[in-house]
Amino acid sequence: MNLNLEDFLPYQINVLSETISQSIASAYESRHGLMRDDWRVLVAINQEKKMRATDIAHHANLDKMQVSRAIARLEEKQLLERTVDEQDKRNLIISVTPKGRSVYQDIAPSMIARNQFLLEGLEKTEQEQFKTILKSIQSRAEQLIRQD
Repeated sequence: MNLNLEDFLPYQINVLSETISQSIASAYESRHGLMRDDWRVLVAINQEKKMRATDIAHHANLDKMQVSRAIARLEEKQLLERTVDEQDKRNLIISVTPKGRSVYQDIAPSMIARNQFLLEGLEKTEQEQFKTILKSIQSRAEQLIRQD
């Protein structure tokens, strides 16, 4: 039995993910010098206003090292700031600065438009089916993880 890479679902999804990421990257790279992980962290924090780094990792689906590096880059650009968690001094709370909110608000409309463009290739019913299919595959993948 041979495995054909082009028919292998993880490969297909990875290729799609990378292609989509490249198609939207210019909205945050060229205008603000952000990397993909930086953008994902900035979006997560803008959604929640402030978060612990461990929560950012979960929310943005990044590992701790990716989050740590992104936070450092964003803090250097003065888009985020860190404060000590008063309830647990071991944790840092990451929050968006006014400059970070402004950068987010500058980029978000372009990201929303690009997302809409990608989905407009599908009819409304296909968009709903696509969401359902993605959730189903996600659930099945999680089942495999629990089995291992």
